Amino acid sequence: MVKITSNDSIDDKKGLLKGLEMTTTKPIYTQLNFVIISVENLEESLRFYTDTIGLNHSPIEECRENTTKDFWSVPSDTNIRQVLCFRDNSEIGQILLIEFSNKEKTYIKPDQDFGMIRGLWNINFYVENILTSVQVLKSKGYCPWTDPILHKIGENVGSPIEVILDGPDRIAINLVQLPKNSENQSIQEICDYFQSNGTTRLGFTEVVTTSHCVQSTADAALFYQHVLGMDVMFQDTLKSPESNLFLRRPYDGQTQITFLQGSHHYGKVVLSEPLNYEIPNTIDIARPPNIGYFAQGFFVDSLDRAIQACKELNVVLWQNALLTIGDYGDCNSLLVQCPGSDALIALFEKK
Repeated sequence: MVKITSNDSIDDKKGLLKGLEMTTTKPIYTQLNFVIISVENLEESLRFYTDTIGLNHSPIEECRENTTKDFWSVPSDTNIRQVLCFRDNSEIGQILLIEFSNKEKTYIKPDQDFGMIRGLWNINFYVENILTSVQVLKSKGYCPWTDPILHKIGENVGSPIEVILDGPDRIAINLVQLPKNSENQSIQEICDYFQSNGTTRLGFTEVVTTSHCVQSTADAALFYQHVLGMDVMFQDTLKSPESNLFLRRPYDGQTQITFLQGSHHYGKVVLSEPLNYEIPNTIDIARPPNIGYFAQGFFVDSLDRAIQACKELNVVLWQNALLTIGDYGDCNSLLVQCPGSDALIALFEKK
């Protein structure tokens, strides 16, 4: 595995970065485009996101190029199949499912009963009727951690109804029924957008938010702001018994949450930092081919500028390659390690 540190010049790494040059950093103003999941069984996971959530999907692709295998740091004899799940006319909150053929792999979340783990651990969908959605999921064998719970986020954000279920590949599926009104203007705009934009035929949105558990909110937030141009919507400390119950946290647990948003109401990132309790740290195995949610993906306007911004923050850069992603075709791609947690972030530039 090759890593490029901020002290290495672009010229020294032309073989990996293919001649990219540093340029003046400019805001990119992006949002989460991809949740990237290593799956145990591609067809089974695909059925969940299409037949249960209602997303569409691209044809299944077989990735034979060694550059793709090098990008994900898997052996050259690995067979890779992937498929992209999405809502029509939306590039936001898509789910890239990747099946690696390696026999020696484990689950990123070692115990199905764990709640939050260090790194990337849940994906959120807004739903029209949370009780109906839970019943559908339960009928297909996906068990909720609790009954849906009304809980308060901050003093002026509102009180959504939420529930988490165990999805395929030990992914925590967080369903959210939004409040009808919020004193927070940004949240009210999201509620209004949900009403106008609707859902899939089965009552779910695309991925609207994802939680990223960090040990340093400051370091991680700076990455999302400086490299990706996202803005902080609000910060708060979650500590109510209701919140802790449905999130499988200690009764008296306190968690600092920081909502970051790009230029869209969806594709948000929530940084979660435990303040008075410990959580499992499996970040060292949150890498391909291990099974689970291992990376976020973002389209950027310029990979050059993204690299420059990463270097300014001493971000560890991994691999650079030309990857094929569904109907987007070939994308210039870069894998980096997010400060504050060491979770993987993939940056994609359309050709």
